[in-house]
Amino acid sequence: MPNIANSSDHMLTIAEVAQKLSISVRTVQRLIKRGKLRAYQVGRQKRIAPVAVEQMLRGVELPNSYGDTWQKLDLF
Repeated sequence: MPNIANSSDHMLTIAEVAQKLSISVRTVQRLIKRGKLRAYQVGRQKRIAPVAVEQMLRGVELPNSYGDTWQKLDLF
């Protein structure tokens, strides 16, 4: 199992997650859409926290209260 959490403290792009897991970008997008992987909307792009990838790989269930698994970040 890849160790994503220790690779960096920054948010990952969909392409970075796909590359680290050796899967396609489309597969990552499907995981987000199906609620298996939590992503955040930053501007026009989605970002994924390394810990969210670790949780997905370990099979941690996301809370039902999230509905959509991506959220807009209110930074300001």
